[in-house]
Amino acid sequence: MKTVLKLGGAMAALAWSLSGVATAADTDPTPKQHYLIAFSNGDMNNSWRAAFVNSMEQWGKKFKNVGPGVDYTWTNSAGDSAKQLQDAQTLLAQKPSILILSPNQSTPLDPVIDMATKAKVPLMVIDRSLVRKPPTGTYVLNITQNYAISGMTMAAYALEHLKRKYGSYRGNIVEIQGELGSSPNTDMYVGIREVLKHYPDVKILSTEEGKWSNDGGRRVMQGFLQRFTDDQMDVIFTYSDAEGLGAIQAIKAAGRNEMLDGRIASKDGDVNFIQYVLEGKAMMSTECPPYYGAFAIPEAIQYLNGELTTRGIQYLKLRTWPNPAEPTLMNASGKAVEGMLAKEIKYTKDQKLPLIPPEAGDYDQLYFDVSKVQGYDDVMAYSKSGEVPKDVYDLQNTK
Repeated sequence: MKTVLKLGGAMAALAWSLSGVATAADTDPTPKQHYLIAFSNGDMNNSWRAAFVNSMEQWGKKFKNVGPGVDYTWTNSAGDSAKQLQDAQTLLAQKPSILILSPNQSTPLDPVIDMATKAKVPLMVIDRSLVRKPPTGTYVLNITQNYAISGMTMAAYALEHLKRKYGSYRGNIVEIQGELGSSPNTDMYVGIREVLKHYPDVKILSTEEGKWSNDGGRRVMQGFLQRFTDDQMDVIFTYSDAEGLGAIQAIKAAGRNEMLDGRIASKDGDVNFIQYVLEGKAMMSTECPPYYGAFAIPEAIQYLNGELTTRGIQYLKLRTWPNPAEPTLMNASGKAVEGMLAKEIKYTKDQKLPLIPPEAGDYDQLYFDVSKVQGYDDVMAYSKSGEVPKDVYDLQNTK
């Protein structure tokens, strides 16, 4: 059964830090004995993944000399699922206290559950998901975000953008997906389509894979620019801000700056993309926090200490950064949104971070109420079952 992890004690403070409240130093857990934490990373091909891996390493080393201490080791498969399966086996051979996995793709990495169970090593999955859900064997925790909700949010903003443009829900979308077969990509794809299926006059003209990267976004957008006119592409979906920035580069290089009018909807919270949102040149971005180390490492220690007994799925609370001129279903006015975006951009740049961090705050004001979006019940049913609905397009259709 899918459950949402309820946190107490020290981790309650970490959970609240995602809402903008700083984590107190004395809330960090102390290892009861020496632990070896092993981490298998799927890919690292954009600024989000670099920040993600850096966060894990920073927190992995944070406890090295705390109490009996923690050693941290990790591998990177560079987007190769077969290699990551081998990486997991290599890490398990080191007999770690716990294995943390961020799978490149869901199905190819699902056997890690059996590998970890056979090795009697607890398994935690972060950011992405596997086919089977915890608790299964020694697979105990999945810390992630609801990417289907991210897709829903993008679709809702696109619909309101089209209604403002045409007076009704009609128009065309081109889409740059992330990595086919990865759980975030599948979830976003379904979340978008579970909303759009209720609006038959909104069409997705073409969808292609951008591999979450700047280069991928630029390459796919170059193809779209050759195939379609500006008027044919009312909305551009990019599944990562790196892809969104690549698409913007392609648009600028083609001399078609008229398209930088707020039609690009994306996901991540990359500070450079949010700058385009603030300026009205992009539509919005949903949060996809890369700073998982602050959650994964302390929770792993708590679990190994016997202080974290709840098993299941923990969803992270997220913000949405909208074009201040179009703050759809937001708890703040456009002027207030403009001020918050400017403040968060400055904070992030002052800290020399690539993505807006939790400490920048404004979670309540930048809350998007997805429950009011048509298709919400279908998305919630999908989130619970994990079964792709039969009335959405083939997930492997990249034509």
